[in-house]
Amino acid sequence: TTSAVASPDSEVSAESTTNHDMIIDNNQTNRGTLAHTTSSLREGILQWPKEIRNIIAGGFAGMIAKSVVAPFDRIKILYQVSSAQFHIWRIPAIAKNIVQREGLTALWKGNTATLIRVFPYSGIQFMVFDRCKTFLLREQELEYMKARAINPQTPKPRWGLSPVESLFAGMTAGAVSVIATYPLDLTRAQLAVLRTKKGPGETNIGFGAALYSNYKSRGVVGLFRGVTPTIIGILPYSGLAFAFNEQAKRKIQTITGRDLTTIERMQCGALSGLFAQSIAYPLEVTRRRMQTIGIVPTSGKDAAVDVVGKAHSRDAMAETAIRKVVPDRPPSMAAIIKELYLEQGIRGFYKGVSLNWFKGPIAFSISFTAFDLLQSVLETEEERRLRMPRRRTITYKKANN
Repeated sequence: TTSAVASPDSEVSAESTTNHDMIIDNNQTNRGTLAHTTSSLREGILQWPKEIRNIIAGGFAGMIAKSVVAPFDRIKILYQVSSAQFHIWRIPAIAKNIVQREGLTALWKGNTATLIRVFPYSGIQFMVFDRCKTFLLREQELEYMKARAINPQTPKPRWGLSPVESLFAGMTAGAVSVIATYPLDLTRAQLAVLRTKKGPGETNIGFGAALYSNYKSRGVVGLFRGVTPTIIGILPYSGLAFAFNEQAKRKIQTITGRDLTTIERMQCGALSGLFAQSIAYPLEVTRRRMQTIGIVPTSGKDAAVDVVGKAHSRDAMAETAIRKVVPDRPPSMAAIIKELYLEQGIRGFYKGVSLNWFKGPIAFSISFTAFDLLQSVLETEEERRLRMPRRRTITYKKANN
């Protein structure tokens, strides 16, 4: 009788095949577990109030956008609080100079404060706008249902916010978010103009210390230094940005009869940011100077402002006087505007605006698009139907035609 004996090679091959199959099974099991966990997590989040979900979506959208453009923001602030002439072609050289003096991470100096601020700021802004939008759309739907109950032949209205409704919803969202998070924005601006110290025995002021210093010097009022031009500026800025973005998306949906693509959303956000920032820019310059000049060093060894170039003030004595750091008696808004005009004339109020034309559309396109995408993941079918009823109407008409 001949007995078959398995070769060592065949045993190794069989063992390898078994191990390979086990690895595939484990990977499939892990993917299945991850998918189930993700689905369960999403279902749990969908039980939260819509306002909370919108704050989360808006907060993360704002953090992503701000982190991308943070280096441009720091350089812009340094220009805004200095009297040096602005040249956009010098931006790469200035960035290189900052890296050589303070290190690569200095380009993101103050960004931690920005993210601490921008999550609630952006979250509240998008949440308030969406709340206003949802209220107005529900009112539209109720009016239509009432009219249809009286006359079944009542035609469907053109769903969506009107330009005026979009404008006022955006202005409300901007004002509420600014007031709620202003002390964080104030602290971030002050940290951006301070030089990062690297020498032995030298310490850098942290976010908490800067925030406490503002409160210690002037109380609650000190936490809202410069809020007046901020409120005046945010009304047209936020109102126009949201209105332009909303109306552009509405127009595309009406023409195409479908939801927007990611590229179309980014284009709408970029154009809305470009338009709104250009109009409100002088008030942004005023705000940044009020947040820093007379409160933290904006000249000398502790300041990073000199990295953008030498000052070109028309009145050096006046500039020295107004920039003296006296936190409990900082210059007024009128004094800041007068100093800026005497330093640089009308052009000073638009210094750095060309940099905004570059980084502003990038930030807006990222934030608006990221919010739309995150919101679509975190909304229920009923909320999606109310947000985009027009698309169903068009599809219904096409089907009947």
